[in-house]
Amino acid sequence: MRRSLLAALFAFSSAVQADDYLIEKANVLISPIEAAPAGTKVLVKGDRIVAMGKDIAAPAGVRRIDGSGKWLMPGLTEMHAHLPRGGEEEVETQETLFLYLAGGITTVRGMLGAPVQFSVRDAIKRGDIPGPTFYLAAPSLNGDSVRTVEEGREKVTAYAAEGWDLLKIHPGLSLAEYQAIAETAKEKGIRLGGHVPQDVGILNALAAGQSSIDHMDGYIFWLGGQDHVLTDEELAEAVKVTLQSGTVIVPTQALFNLLRSGGDKEALLARPENRYMRPDLVKAWAATVDQIALGANAQIAPNRDRLLKAFADGGVKIALGSDAPQIFSVPGFSIMREIEAMRHAGMTDAQILEAALTVPADYFKDQDCFGVVKATCRADLILVDGDPRADALAMTRLSGVMAAGRWYSRERIDSELAIIARRHASE
Repeated sequence: MRRSLLAALFAFSSAVQADDYLIEKANVLISPIEAAPAGTKVLVKGDRIVAMGKDIAAPAGVRRIDGSGKWLMPGLTEMHAHLPRGGEEEVETQETLFLYLAGGITTVRGMLGAPVQFSVRDAIKRGDIPGPTFYLAAPSLNGDSVRTVEEGREKVTAYAAEGWDLLKIHPGLSLAEYQAIAETAKEKGIRLGGHVPQDVGILNALAAGQSSIDHMDGYIFWLGGQDHVLTDEELAEAVKVTLQSGTVIVPTQALFNLLRSGGDKEALLARPENRYMRPDLVKAWAATVDQIALGANAQIAPNRDRLLKAFADGGVKIALGSDAPQIFSVPGFSIMREIEAMRHAGMTDAQILEAALTVPADYFKDQDCFGVVKATCRADLILVDGDPRADALAMTRLSGVMAAGRWYSRERIDSELAIIARRHASE
């Protein structure tokens, strides 16, 4: 489907250019622990925050955003997400990108690479289509794509040369293959993230310097949490070895608790965000939940919750991610479900804010500045109803989203979402 037809379907298929903005009258949350003085204004030019203060004069031609009664804060980062494999002109791609924005997500770590994603990322940067800033993982390194130690080294070398931001690890690698990949990645200055292959194990992955362990993959198997309630001593050991490594944990708690221990199908089907996905896909998700129930282990989800809380209380770096699009994990909206799951596990609002803002920003600090409201940093901002320090779910009550200096009002977001919902209702 070409752009001319998309333009007839979606208002957001037209170019979205960054203007100059002055955001005023909002409460400004600079970071999870710092609020700006009352009356602080934020001036944005292009894709950057250029000034903050009480006495900023509005430059000629600047667009004003009235934040009265709202909180202005950094945009959210989705640290484990996926893109459809179509190009920037595909309907599904454009919908997915906009759904991320509609959830307040201004930065995405894409975790399964395909070459077409470079052109999608470039189209977003140019303003041809709306979307968050993307950091891209290379095509999967797994037991099928890597069959020898040498092939592992060759693929790492090639992916680093092609400009991917990180390598994606999947199951099936032998320990020798994994270690060759990790050694070559260190030589080439490219990080690893993703799963922990069974033949590798948690301790070897941490020792190799894997930058993130997603889904808390391998921890439950290592600790035997499929068979018994994890003890305080076992949890403490997991915290100790993870802290020593500096590895970031991306738990994708809502999805993987469902995958391992099952869930309430009727409640999942009743979620309002399902209207933004294809009906046949939602039906397939429901069938998958039925299949999960056949082999569900009720022990695992409570143990995952206890492990996540232990990590958070122990100072392990945790990053917000949901693995969208996935089973009842709708892009953008799944971040709300992940925050709910984190709270259910016992994480505090402060810990969730760190996971949404500070940890992802630190992870990518060598590439840009975001995750903080600060001059010279990327203008990734959300305007929300309520102080997120008192209620982390306030981050999902959006009055507007600014992604790399491009502003999407609540009215525009609602209008685009209605278009997506109507399209799927007619399928």
